Amino acid sequence: MLIATMNKKILLIVVLGLFILGVSAEAQTKVVKKTVKKIVTPQIAPVTPPEVTTEEAPTISAPPPAPTFEIEAVIENQSVFGWGLNSNLSGSYLYNTTGQRGFLGIVAGRINLVFDDPLKLGSKIGLAEDALQYNVGTGLAFGNDTNEQAFNSIPLFADAVLYLKEGSFLNGDPFVGFGFNYNLYGTGEKSGGMGSELYYGLLYDLGVPSGKTGFIIGSQTFRITDTHIAQGIYFSVLQPLVL
Repeated sequence: MLIATMNKKILLIVVLGLFILGVSAEAQTKVVKKTVKKIVTPQIAPVTPPEVTTEEAPTISAPPPAPTFEIEAVIENQSVFGWGLNSNLSGSYLYNTTGQRGFLGIVAGRINLVFDDPLKLGSKIGLAEDALQYNVGTGLAFGNDTNEQAFNSIPLFADAVLYLKEGSFLNGDPFVGFGFNYNLYGTGEKSGGMGSELYYGLLYDLGVPSGKTGFIIGSQTFRITDTHIAQGIYFSVLQPLVL
């Protein structure tokens, strides 16, 4: 009887223990399920993608041009006195080809004012507008005339000069001229006497700041009334300048 009672108690204890274990296991299972469920399937909020901003690349402007420096050279035909008058200087030698033909002929120097042709006739014959120019000037001529007599004169010169195409002959700029000279005052304190000249020349650039240098050959006559005459071939060097 006692044994049966003890067996019942033990069985009851075992049943209670199993029940408690079952309840505990079920609770743990629930906890595990809940925990696993929360960990495995969390609710993830959608992530807003970061805003992409595009920045324009800075515009690189082209580098400024390198500074240029202008070196002011000596200006061709630079004015000497600031008057702005075109002129030329020349020196010449005339060899008498008539009479006694002495070695000493006429040495002359002159200065001219130069005037452009107002009618621009050069352009009408296929040349530059200023191809035709006029020279008016004075100077001094001295030496021996055709009779080996002393000759001294202050002449007045007037020429017309036609400049042809540049560089068209012997790498120079050719020109032709024709003019007159009149004795203002000469040997024997006399005035009067008309002479003339016809010539051909070439301009070359010799690096002279005032312009190209002219080399001339032609025929020329000086006259002091009818008492003194010098005539022959003459050679001249001419240099333009601005007064």
